[in-house]
Amino acid sequence: MLKIHIRKNTSYHYPVFYTLLLIEKNRSIKFSFIDSADDADLVWDHEHPSSEVINLDFYGKLSKENPELSHKQLFKDEQLIRDSKNRKDLIASIFYMVNCLQEYSAGENDLDAFGRFRYESSYQKRFSSIEKNLVEQYMDEFCEEKGIPGEKKPSAFFVSHDIDSIYGSLMQDGNWAIKNLKPAAMLAILAGEISRRPHWKNMDRIMRINSEYDVKSTFFWLVNKGKGKHNIRNADYTFQKEQTLLQKIRKKGFVNAIHKSSMEMSFDEKLARWKIIEPYNRYHFLKFLPPKHWPILSASPITFDSSLGFAEHYGFRNSYGGAFQPFDIRKNKPLNFVEAPLTFMDTTFRNYMKIEREKTANIIIDFYEANPHNCIFSLLWHNTYFTDYKYGGYLAQYKKILSFIYENKIKSLTPAEIIAEARLSWPVG
Repeated sequence: MLKIHIRKNTSYHYPVFYTLLLIEKNRSIKFSFIDSADDADLVWDHEHPSSEVINLDFYGKLSKENPELSHKQLFKDEQLIRDSKNRKDLIASIFYMVNCLQEYSAGENDLDAFGRFRYESSYQKRFSSIEKNLVEQYMDEFCEEKGIPGEKKPSAFFVSHDIDSIYGSLMQDGNWAIKNLKPAAMLAILAGEISRRPHWKNMDRIMRINSEYDVKSTFFWLVNKGKGKHNIRNADYTFQKEQTLLQKIRKKGFVNAIHKSSMEMSFDEKLARWKIIEPYNRYHFLKFLPPKHWPILSASPITFDSSLGFAEHYGFRNSYGGAFQPFDIRKNKPLNFVEAPLTFMDTTFRNYMKIEREKTANIIIDFYEANPHNCIFSLLWHNTYFTDYKYGGYLAQYKKILSFIYENKIKSLTPAEIIAEARLSWPVG
C-alpha cells in the first residue's frame, strides 16, 4: 500500500487529499495516509525537498471570498495547471476540472438567458475538448508516473426520463399532424384524449420497453405547475393527481425523483409533502450553477443529482466521466451528495445541435466505445420522445441504444447504486 504524506494546515492539504480519494475510487485501490514525510512514498509539502509539484498560488485562491478561477487565467496554451517552474500540477488540474471551478468566476456574459453557464464560455469549447475525458487521462498519467497499480471498471449507464409534460400531445402533436397533413394521426391523438389515454402519458410503455432490455430507469417529476422564473414552463399536470401512477412505477422497481422547478420551493418541502419521491434530483431546464446550487443541494435531504451537463452539447461538462462527490472549497470537505453528470440528452441532439435523428444512437454508442472504462453515462430521454408524431423516430434510436447496452452486457445503474459506488470515506471533522 502506497504511503502518502500531505502537510496539514496548508491551503492544499484537503484539496490534495480529496483528489487522491477520487483516484482511489477510480482505480479501486487504497492509499495509506501518514504523518511522517520521511516514511512516505509520496510527499506533498512545499518545504520538503522531495515534494510533489504544488501550485501554491492556485490553492491560495480557493480560500478567498470571490476566487479568480477563470480558465483564461489558469490555462494558457493547454488545459493544465502548472507551477511557477512550469511543471505540471496534475492533482490541481484534476481538482479544478472535476469541481467545475471555471464556473466560479462566471460573469454575466458567461451565462445564458436562463442563468446557465454557457458552453461557449467554457474551456471545453475553447480547446474543443467537450468529448475528452481529460480527468481520466490525467489520472492515468499520474498513476503511470508513480507506478500506482489498480483496476478500472467497465463503463455503465444511468438511464432517466424528465417528465415535463403529460398532456401536451393534443396541442403539440396535433399541430404537427395539421402542418404535415396527417389526418389519421390527428384522429389517433383525439381518440387518446377522449379515452383519457393521452399520448404523452406513456410511463407504462417506457417501463415495458426498458424491461425488455433489462434496464431500470429513473423518472424525474415536476412538483410545481405553471410558469416559474425566466418564464420557464413547469408541469402541465397536477402532481397530487398522479400518485397512483407513481406508486405503480415504484412497485415495478423503477425510481421516482424530483425534477426541481424554477419556482421557490425547498427540497425539504417537496420530500416532506410527497413521500413517494426518492431524495434524488435533476434541475428543470438544467437551470443551475454549481457554485450557487451545489451548497443548496448539500444542505438538503438530496443525496443524488444529475444536472451537470451542457444543454448545448453532449459530453463532459467537468471533463470527467465518473460520478463523484463535489468539493466545498469554503468548508474544505466534500458536499453531502453524489453528482452523476448528464452526458446525453435527446433535446441536445434535436434542438441545440440539430443532429440528424438517424445519427443519434450511433453517436452515443461510439462515445461509449471510445470511453469503455470508469464512466457512468447519464442518458436522458424525455417521455415525449417515446411517441410517434412530433418526436417520431427517436424511439427507434433509443431502442438501438438499449439493444447495445443489453447485447454487450453493460450495467444500467440506479441512483442508489451510483451513490454506494461514488461516496467518499471522508474523516469526520
